[in-house]
Amino acid sequence: MNKIFQKHLSLCIFTTAVLFFVHDANTKVQADAVATKAQSSTSVNGKAQNSKNQFSCDKDSSSSYRCNDGKMHIISQKTYQLTNNGDQAVAIEASKKDTWIVAENVTITGESDKSERKVWEIGAKVSEEGSIELSNSTVKDVLTGVSATQGEIQMKGGSIDASKVGVSVTNSTDSSKKSGAHLTNTNIKTSDKAIGLFSSNSTGSKWTQGEIYMQEGTIDFTNGTGVKVEGAGSVILNSVSITGRGSQVSSTENFSESSAFHILKSDGYIDFGRGEIDVLDAHGILLQGEDADIYISESTVVVKGSDAFYGMRFLQDPQAENNKRNHNPNVVVLEKTSFTVPQSTAIYNSKVYSSVRLSKEAVLSGDLLLRADDSSYLLVKACASSTLVGGARTDENSDAELWLWEGAKWILTRPKNGNLLDSSSIGDSSISLIDFIDSFIIFEQPSSSEAGNYQTLRIGKGTGKVYNAQGNAHLYLNTYLDKGGDIKDQKTDRVLIYGDVEGKTIVHVQSVLGSPGGYTGSGGNSQGISIIQVSGKAEKDSFQLDGDYVALNDLPYQYKLYAYGPESDLGEADSSQRLVEGKEKFWDFRLQNRYVAPPPEPKSGPAPQPKSGPAPQPSPKPIPESGVRAVVPQVPTYLLLSNSLFHAGLMDISNQNKQLETLRTASNGMLRMRKNPVSFLRGYGGNYRYISDLSALEYGYGGDLSYNGVEAGVLLQTIENADNSISFGVMTSYGKLFLQPLDVEQSQKSAFDKWTATAYGSMQHDAGFYVDGLLSYGHFKGDVVTLARGTTATLKGNPLSVSLTGGQTLAMGYEGFVFDPQVQIVYQHLQFSKVRDIDNFNIEMGKLDQWVARVGGRLSKTLTVPEKDSVFSLYGKLHLAHGFEEKKSVHFKDAFQLGAFGSSLEAGLGLNAQLSEKFVLHADLTYQHNLTKAGFSGISFSGGLRYRF
Repeated sequence: MNKIFQKHLSLCIFTTAVLFFVHDANTKVQADAVATKAQSSTSVNGKAQNSKNQFSCDKDSSSSYRCNDGKMHIISQKTYQLTNNGDQAVAIEASKKDTWIVAENVTITGESDKSERKVWEIGAKVSEEGSIELSNSTVKDVLTGVSATQGEIQMKGGSIDASKVGVSVTNSTDSSKKSGAHLTNTNIKTSDKAIGLFSSNSTGSKWTQGEIYMQEGTIDFTNGTGVKVEGAGSVILNSVSITGRGSQVSSTENFSESSAFHILKSDGYIDFGRGEIDVLDAHGILLQGEDADIYISESTVVVKGSDAFYGMRFLQDPQAENNKRNHNPNVVVLEKTSFTVPQSTAIYNSKVYSSVRLSKEAVLSGDLLLRADDSSYLLVKACASSTLVGGARTDENSDAELWLWEGAKWILTRPKNGNLLDSSSIGDSSISLIDFIDSFIIFEQPSSSEAGNYQTLRIGKGTGKVYNAQGNAHLYLNTYLDKGGDIKDQKTDRVLIYGDVEGKTIVHVQSVLGSPGGYTGSGGNSQGISIIQVSGKAEKDSFQLDGDYVALNDLPYQYKLYAYGPESDLGEADSSQRLVEGKEKFWDFRLQNRYVAPPPEPKSGPAPQPKSGPAPQPSPKPIPESGVRAVVPQVPTYLLLSNSLFHAGLMDISNQNKQLETLRTASNGMLRMRKNPVSFLRGYGGNYRYISDLSALEYGYGGDLSYNGVEAGVLLQTIENADNSISFGVMTSYGKLFLQPLDVEQSQKSAFDKWTATAYGSMQHDAGFYVDGLLSYGHFKGDVVTLARGTTATLKGNPLSVSLTGGQTLAMGYEGFVFDPQVQIVYQHLQFSKVRDIDNFNIEMGKLDQWVARVGGRLSKTLTVPEKDSVFSLYGKLHLAHGFEEKKSVHFKDAFQLGAFGSSLEAGLGLNAQLSEKFVLHADLTYQHNLTKAGFSGISFSGGLRYRF
C-alpha cells in the first residue's frame, strides 16, 4: 500500500507542472494494425506518409500546418481539411526542440466523396520535443486525434472524434525525453473497437514517460476501451465522465475485450478521482500482467449488462513466461467510491496475484462479490467503514483472503443471476481466510422461510488459523427458530470453518419471520439448530450471542448458544450433525431453548458416604429440565411495573392526605383555617422491595424500587358555616420511580417519570368528623433497560386515582393526646400504550385496576411554646393496607400472569411545627412490612413546608 501512495504522490507532484502531451498511434496495440489497414483503404493512401521536407509553417495553407523550426507559432480561426491528393497524413505537427504551436478555434476535418469518408491519420502530433497547445478546437475524421512521441501537447476545451485512438502518448528509447498530454474539459468520442486514451511506456522506467492528465471532460467509447495503459504508462483523470457500450458477448481475444480501464503488461498506473463511470457489456477494469495500480477516489462506477463482463477482471499477461503466477500483485484501491456490478461478478481473479483495497466508506457490490480460480491468489481488504456486498467463490487450487478492519462490512447475498449460482452448492460462499477486526459479516435476510433460501459461508482449507476475530467482531445470521433436530429439518444460515479459530465473535441471530419456536428438548448435542461448526482449534466462547440470547419474533422467549466440542463441559459434538469438512473432532455451536431453573428441593436423610475407588470424571453440566422457557431479561421489569406504579400512586396519595391533615383544624386550634389562600410544598421518597406470590416457573419475580417525589399545592377556598367547614384546592406532583428485578441475569435499573395533577376537597365538622377526597390524573414515561440490549422499550401510560378518607378526631382527655381513627378507600387505574420491544415482540399491558383499603389511625400530642408563639405536634400512626386481588395478566403475544399487590402493615412517626403565623413545617417517617406472600416492604420519609399569604 505504501508503494501505491508513494507512486500516487510522485505523480501528483509531476502533474502540478504544465503538462503537454500527445502520442503516435503506431504502438504495440491494436491501434497500430488497424491504423495501417485504414491508411490504405481510406483517405490516407500510400502517398500520405509525410517526410521531413514536407514541413512548412504556412499560415495560409488550408490543408496542414507543420513546423520544425524551433520557434513559436500562433494560428487561430483555421480549418484544416483533408485534400483529394491525399499527401497529408497529419493536420498539425510540431517537431524539434522549442517548436511550439499555439492553435485557437481550429477545426481539423476530413473529406467525403461519393464513395467513402476520407480521414486524417493523425489530427495533431508532437515529436522530437515539440509542443502544441490547442484551445477550443475540434478534431474529427481522424484515426488518432492527438499523438505525442517525445513531445508535449495540451488541449483546452474542444472535442475529439476518432475512429481508433482519441489521445495517444508513447515513450521513446531516450528516457530523458518526456512525452505527455494535458487535457482540460475536452470531450472524446471513439468509434467501434477504438481507445479513448492510450499511454504506453515500454522502457521499464515506471512513470518517467507516457503520462496523460485529463481534467474534466468526457470519454465515450463503443465496443472498445475508455482508457488503456501499456507497460509503465500512466493516466490521471479528475472529474471525468466515462461512458461506454460493448457487445453482449465478450471477445475471445484478450486484447480486444471492452472495458473502461485496461492495463496491459507491468507497472501501469491509472488514477481516477471525482468522476463517473457507466458502462454496459464491458469490464469496469481489465488488468493483464503484474504490478499495475489503479486508484479510484470519490467516484461512482456502475458496470451493467452480461455476466460475461466483470467489475474487475485480473488475468495473466498473454506473453507471460511459463504461464506462472506473478510475484508482484496488481492493486486496485477504492476510496470514498461506490463500485457496483448488479448483474455480474465484482472481482474475477484468474492465474494472478491481485489485491483490492477499500477505505473511507467505499462500497464494492456485485451480484457475486468475488471469484478466484485457476491457481490464483486474491486479497480483499476493506477498512474505515467500507462495505462489500455479494457472495464468494474460491476453487480448490486458489486462495482468496478477506480482511475486514475498522468498521467494515461484508454483506453476503445470494446471486439473482442464475448463471452465477453454483449448482453443486447453491447459496454457498467460500473463502480461504478471514481476518476480522472491529467489523461485521452480515447474511442477507432470506426472501422466505423455505429451505433453500439460506446461505452457508465456508472458511479455510483445513490447515492453520483461518478465522481471526479481534475487538468487536460481529456476525449476523438468519435462522428459522423452531425445534430443529435433524439436519434436514434445520433452516438457517451457517458458518463452517475448516481450520483453527482465534478470538471471539459476537453472533446476532435474526429470527426469520414466521418462526414458530418449538421445544428443542432438554439439551443435547443433536438437539436444536447448528449455526456454526469448527473443524480445528476453538474455545467454547469463541462465538457468543449478542446479549447472551436471541428471542423469537413476536415472543419473548430465549434461545441460547450452546457449544459442544472437544473441551466443552456439555460434551462432544454429535458426528451425525457434522457439516464441516474433516474427520477429527469438531465444535458445534447450537441454538437451543433456555429453560427456567426450578428452585432446589431440600434433601432429607443422612449425607451420602464417599465411595472408595478412583474419583469420578466430571459429567457435562445439565441444562434445566423444567420445561418452562426462559424469557428475555426485560420481561421481569414489564411484569413488575404495574404493581410498582400502583405502589408509587399510594405514596402520592398518602402524602397528599398528609397535606390535608396539616390544613385540618385540630381540636386545640393549632392550625385553624383562614380565608387567606395557603400554599404548601412537600418532598418525599422511599425504598421498597416487592415479593411475588408466583414461583419462578410461573414467571414470578421480586424487585427493588425507589420512588422520590415533590408535591406542591394551594388551598383555593374555604367555606365555613356554623358547625362545619369545606375546603377546596389543587395539587401537582412529580415523581421518579427506579425499578430493578431481583436475581435476573442482564437486568438493569430502569427509571420512570410520573406527573400528576390532583383536585381535592375536605369537609370537617366541629364535632371532629371529617372526610377528604382526592381525584388525580397524570402521565408516566420511562425506558426499560438491560445490560444485554440497552434500552429495550419506552413505556408510556396514564394513571387515574380516586381516594376517599373518613375519620374522627377524639380528644383522649389525657395530657392533650388526640386519637384520630381513619378509613380510606383507594381506586387506581393504569392505561398503558402498546409498544414494540427491541427483541421484536409487542408489549400489551392494557388497562389494569387496583382497589386498596387502609384502616388505622394516629395518636398525636400537641405542645405549645407561648413565648415564641409556636406550636408543635408529635404523632405516631399505624395502618393496615389490604389490596383486593383478582388475577391480572399482560400479553407479550402469550399471556403472563401478574403477581398480587398484597397486604401490608404501616407504622410511623411524624412532626408538625408551626413556627410562626405564616410558616408550618412537617416531617414524617414510615416503615411498611408485607403481611401476605406478596407485597411491599420498605421505609419512606417525607417533609414539607406550608405558607399562608
